[in-house]
Amino acid sequence: MNQQGFIIEIVDDNTAKMKMQRHSACAHCGKCITSSETKDIVVEVDNSIGAKVGDRVEVNMDGVRVMKATAIAYVIPLVALLAGTIVAYFVLQAIGLTSGIEIISGVVGLVSTAVAFLMIRKNDKKFRDSGEYIPKITRILVM
Repeated sequence: MNQQGFIIEIVDDNTAKMKMQRHSACAHCGKCITSSETKDIVVEVDNSIGAKVGDRVEVNMDGVRVMKATAIAYVIPLVALLAGTIVAYFVLQAIGLTSGIEIISGVVGLVSTAVAFLMIRKNDKKFRDSGEYIPKITRILVM
């Protein structure tokens, strides 16, 4: 997935913040700083080629990595919701509870989803440090 944008801030020797237009595949995963009024997003990028503030650059993130990031952000919490709800329903049914089983199962599913989000959030630094899910600047474009 190739995108273009402008460097707006240098974070450290290997990381910069880039402003670009949100891609339709990007959606709203929460990793970017954005507001609903604009299609511009600010995203951290690997700046190992040494782009400077104001440079127009092209970034790339492998499609497989985009799909893995999407799975982490969306599929894992969804599986936690479904698994928590279904397991709680059958466990409560097996122990003979008949009143409010659906509500309790739903609450357990929501709690499972919250736990999944917290685990993802807790591991965010590990994901970031791996560099696998951060777009990389491939070239500086001449204006």
